[in-house]
Amino acid sequence: MVLHRLAVMSKDGDWILREDAEALEHVLRVLDRHGARYRFGAPLDIRWMQGGWSSHFEFEASGSRVRTDFFTRPPRVSPDELARTWKEQDGRDPPYVDARVLAEMKKTNREKDFAVIGELA
Repeated sequence: MVLHRLAVMSKDGDWILREDAEALEHVLRVLDRHGARYRFGAPLDIRWMQGGWSSHFEFEASGSRVRTDFFTRPPRVSPDELARTWKEQDGRDPPYVDARVLAEMKKTNREKDFAVIGELA
């Protein structure tokens, strides 16, 4: 949301990872260095990610609680759309999904997400 210049509060950061063991292992090493703990959800493991699950972590940084959610198959985003997103984001620092894809991901039927979708529109 921040990269789209929208001031909407969120309790966590959502990260789309490439669905391969190397990417997941890298993230697990970084999380370990930060002393991250699992929150409720699936393990950050290729077998779970291939099933469309998400993995949730929490750690402390500079006196603040940091929550992160990781997945490889974002909800309501087709495999073709995801492949196009990866191609478009190649070399972008930081990479992030466009507003249309983000709006699709936020179509959760949770009341709090309607405001996000509205802002993105």
